Amino acid sequence: MIYTIEIPSEMQKEFSKIASKNGKSENEFILELIREQIEDYEDAIALDKVIEESTGDFVDFDDSVKELGLENEI
Repeated sequence: MIYTIEIPSEMQKEFSKIASKNGKSENEFILELIREQIEDYEDAIALDKVIEESTGDFVDFDDSVKELGLENEI
């Protein structure tokens, strides 16, 4: 699918410069930004679901480490 968007010239100059510094085309850079935004959005939805389903019972990190026998691993 092809989308057309209007990008302000200053923003275009910035992302063009950043893409070039990272060895990517402008298209690759834009796709990467969109992909990251989608992942962030999906993570936020998953977090909201976990919070909504939470019982409010949380376990202290140090207690979890001890219970799992990982004291010497961390």
